[in-house]
Amino acid sequence: MKSIVQKLLPALTEENYIDEFRNLNIDSIDLVSLRVEVENKLGKMIPNKDWLSFVNLKDILNYCDGEGFTASTNRAKTISESTNVKRNFINMPQLCLEALSENWLFKEAGSLHWDLLCEGLGTSSSELKDDVENRLYATFVRIRIDGNGNLNDFKENDPFEFKAELSRFGMGMFFSNTIFDSVDKNIKIDMMTSFSVRKSTGDNKSLAKSQPTVEHCEIKQHSEFPVFGNEYRLIKKNELKTFFYKDYIFHISDEQLFTFEYSLNPYYDLNGVGLLYFASYPIINDFCELQFFNSQGQLKWEQNYFTLFRDVMYYANCDSRDKIIYVLNSVENLSENRVKLCSTLIRKSDGMMMARIFTIKQRRNS
Repeated sequence: MKSIVQKLLPALTEENYIDEFRNLNIDSIDLVSLRVEVENKLGKMIPNKDWLSFVNLKDILNYCDGEGFTASTNRAKTISESTNVKRNFINMPQLCLEALSENWLFKEAGSLHWDLLCEGLGTSSSELKDDVENRLYATFVRIRIDGNGNLNDFKENDPFEFKAELSRFGMGMFFSNTIFDSVDKNIKIDMMTSFSVRKSTGDNKSLAKSQPTVEHCEIKQHSEFPVFGNEYRLIKKNELKTFFYKDYIFHISDEQLFTFEYSLNPYYDLNGVGLLYFASYPIINDFCELQFFNSQGQLKWEQNYFTLFRDVMYYANCDSRDKIIYVLNSVENLSENRVKLCSTLIRKSDGMMMARIFTIKQRRNS
């Protein structure tokens, strides 16, 4: 057990094992990774009522000793891939500003992810609960879209196809890889989710990590935490200041070039259970981004520049009456009429960072 802690949390010493989790520099993703590693070694799941009762690493060590922990290296078996395919045509519901709607794209890809997840767990979304009967909500942790064309290159009446595959790391983190194809253009969509429960009714600021309890799971398992998730974890902990994707280099910064206060629209920004919808984050970002370019005299930014690449890293939700502070951290002009933007969404009530958003936009062809 100690070797697992040392591998995942190398900055901690054995003296830290008695410190409460809240006093250590570890977050929920660290704990998810730790739980998966421990469960793999034990060869069985740890009930949520036990896991949620642990207050420090010593509690986990004691639990493992009581369960006959051994140094077994057996991994969970890889199960057949879960896939989903959907076909249709691009029509008005899929369009926005004469381009493919990014909000619609997020929602559709998220719906496919959710369908595959429920199918793999053998339950409907409304019946998805942990072992103490808490209703579970799929929480999107990171979404990245990357196209060989920007959203304006996808045209009305063209056919499209979604093809999605789902995998998991333990029972706490789920990953989907989706391809959106239309004629000669496509968009790759990578998604990562965990599960959350509300600590109190109607409070979107007190979500806690949990996971479903099922007898078996028909979703293939990764033997190690995927890079897509580990990169998110390191950025969240401020241990990674620069990350790369293809030819793009993104620098993590808290510089404030521009700020704007956004009031939530509860009829549009919230989902069916009253949480801020994951698909609303990039749209809120773009509305606030537009205010910056308007202030700079950039005419019709929203009609001339369209998303080519987007990476949203989600950290927190917020209540419907709260406000969001948009912060533009950096703007850089690239070749091929592209602009790179890094921004942050912050919850006004307590200053909590809600998301980091990394974007490449491209000017439409004349």
